[in-house]
Amino acid sequence: MLEGFQIIRLRPSILKDLFYLSGIDADPPSSRFYLIMIAQEEFAKAFILFLVRENIAPFSSAVLRAIRDHSCKQLVGMIMDYMIMHWEEYEELEAAVKRDVELGDRLPNDVGSAIELLRYEKIGRWEANNWSWAEDPEYDTEALQIARGKKDRRKQDALYVRIGRDGQVCNTPNTVSEAETQEEFERASRFGRFIREILCGQHSTYRYEKAISALQTLFEHQLSNRQ
Repeated sequence: MLEGFQIIRLRPSILKDLFYLSGIDADPPSSRFYLIMIAQEEFAKAFILFLVRENIAPFSSAVLRAIRDHSCKQLVGMIMDYMIMHWEEYEELEAAVKRDVELGDRLPNDVGSAIELLRYEKIGRWEANNWSWAEDPEYDTEALQIARGKKDRRKQDALYVRIGRDGQVCNTPNTVSEAETQEEFERASRFGRFIREILCGQHSTYRYEKAISALQTLFEHQLSNRQ
């Protein structure tokens, strides 16, 4: 870990700004959606730097590139979503607990895939691209789509008119709905609370410990090589 390295501190007002924006009755809500997605990525960036501070991941050129890469931060967001364990109704909590019991020490396939895609297909291939799998991994479809930029394209769709290969308009910012914007705002709010809690040492759950353990295992060799 770099001597004197300090994790970034996000402005305390960022969620207040997002809350204000979420209350503006704009049509379409695409500008708010874009800013909210950027905020999520900033929280994901903070989590990566937290991993560096805790000596879980190295501060290497490949990790620095991941901090700048939109799809990497969106994969991290997928991991954070799992660790936060959000629910609206008691039945959702009950189902989540039951699922955790069934999985035991294993991560859900989508979360495990997000971690492996981040570590191997992103950071790993930036470190060295002269290797290949003996057998191609069977990654979760949603995680793989995020790694390939699907979520980032949705973010870009909130700003730009997209033209298809046939020259026809295939997307405009008008496709971003108020419901979708509100959903992402709530996710950004959860990310913000999560980052504040881990920086204060206040977040320690079964899911958190399981995900952190997986990250430690996957980065262990890389860390040992830098010592």
